[in-house]
Amino acid sequence: MEIFIGIVILVIIVALFSQGSSCYVCDLPIKKKSYRWDLDGKRRTLCPKCNSQMERKISKEAFKNKFG
Repeated sequence: MEIFIGIVILVIIVALFSQGSSCYVCDLPIKKKSYRWDLDGKRRTLCPKCNSQMERKISKEAFKNKFG
């Protein structure tokens, strides 16, 4: 009986921590691939779509800074 209770508690803990994360920008659930960015001074998780948008934004700013 004690082993059964321990297994149930372990399953509940694993279920709580294995919930999928969501994108910081669009708030959609992340299914497979996620990307980490430092936004607002904190480490944030982005979905592939928002990651590509951020990469384009950073690239555009870098190009503008270099070439005016």
